[in-house]
Amino acid sequence: MNSGVLVVTAWSVSRTPDADGTYVRLQGRQAGLVGWLLTFVGLSPTTEVRVTSDFLEFQGSSWSGQHTRFIPLRCLTQAIYGYHKPWLTALLLTLLLLPVFFIGLVIGPLYYYLNRQLQVGFVDTSGWSGSFAFKRSVIERKPLDEAAAREVSSLIRELIEKRTL
Repeated sequence: MNSGVLVVTAWSVSRTPDADGTYVRLQGRQAGLVGWLLTFVGLSPTTEVRVTSDFLEFQGSSWSGQHTRFIPLRCLTQAIYGYHKPWLTALLLTLLLLPVFFIGLVIGPLYYYLNRQLQVGFVDTSGWSGSFAFKRSVIERKPLDEAAAREVSSLIRELIEKRTL
């Protein structure tokens, strides 16, 4: 399952579990102003991953319902992370809009800043895979970088290795 591009609303990663036993909690909502407004009435589609020492919980909701998948950590085979930097599109926007009062010097870099994406994913022994692509949230002010995605993947890999020993 690929949940599409989400705007991050919660990003918590710790080598010490919280009161619920959670090491990793990632949550995202539908991108855009409409997605943000829908959160106030409880209609915004969201996706969440929660990782404890025993399982990974993958939960997704949409306007038509919700689904949850619990995967024992011993059944996870991969934790994946990556990122996408839209530098080419940003450069084209800059060059195309440069003749219009130099607005390209603002639009291109702004596009790049707002559209960088981090991807975090998982694969279990049955072959099921789930992944998220996150963009930074300006409204919620949740910063992200490649190190944050790497930290999630690294911690999950360590928890998987502990469960398989």
